[in-house]
Amino acid sequence: MIANLLGLPDTPGMMFVVFAVFGMLYFFLIASVAYYVYFYRFRSRFHPDYKLDAKEMKSAIQWAIIGIVGNAALMLPIHMLIAKDYSKMYYDVSEHGWGWLVAQVVVLLLFTETLIYWTHYAFHRVPWLWKHIHERHHKYRVPTPYSALSFNPMDSFLQAVPHHIAAFFFPLHAGVYLASVTFVTLWAVCIHDRVSFVRWPWLNYTDHHTLHHWYSDFNLGQYFTVWDRLMGTYRSPKVDYADVPEGIIYRPRRGYAPVATAPSALTTSPRTPNRSFSG
Repeated sequence: MIANLLGLPDTPGMMFVVFAVFGMLYFFLIASVAYYVYFYRFRSRFHPDYKLDAKEMKSAIQWAIIGIVGNAALMLPIHMLIAKDYSKMYYDVSEHGWGWLVAQVVVLLLFTETLIYWTHYAFHRVPWLWKHIHERHHKYRVPTPYSALSFNPMDSFLQAVPHHIAAFFFPLHAGVYLASVTFVTLWAVCIHDRVSFVRWPWLNYTDHHTLHHWYSDFNLGQYFTVWDRLMGTYRSPKVDYADVPEGIIYRPRRGYAPVATAPSALTTSPRTPNRSFSG
């Protein structure tokens, strides 16, 4: 579908090249800009305590490449079905009207938010899924922009697949689909750069995800905190957690919230942090 929009043939080989090449170019562009601005050029303002760990940086970049290329391969069967018109993907707004064009954005958000939360929940709840699929991403306990897509390919695919299969459940305009997959990559980088500009509590903003990497089992949602609040996996970054070192998470005003230590949300006792990290 994307290849076709670019005037290229919808063949498996061409689709793979488009997904892999454009995926890497887009990700490394926005991740590099974020890293340069927050961790280098204006480090004294945003991350004054940051010290480059070359080994961790190399690992993050390598796994981002593996994740993007692997995800491109895993996406192929879905996009071949879309290319052969087995889905409800459409290209002309007039087919369903402007009202549905707007409404489908809400439906898509509800669809992806629900499936991604429960997929992410399963990754943390099921030991085999954690060990063999999701633990790789949590090697970066203190995230940076390059760790945003540093996944086992199956992990990145399963967490992104709701965006790709949505068109099989309801009519989805190609432009809305492209906007959703483009924005979700941008969002992934934003929530891993440890810089929050918007701190609306119902939005799963950057500080929420920083806390997710630190404690692992909290704040599992995609864009919003609704499912986390409903399922008891929500933790507010406004709490001054006693064991989170200074500089890891933004605290606008010291001592304004109760000090707390967060136990695991998904097990009966706190999970002992045993994953390597730097920070």
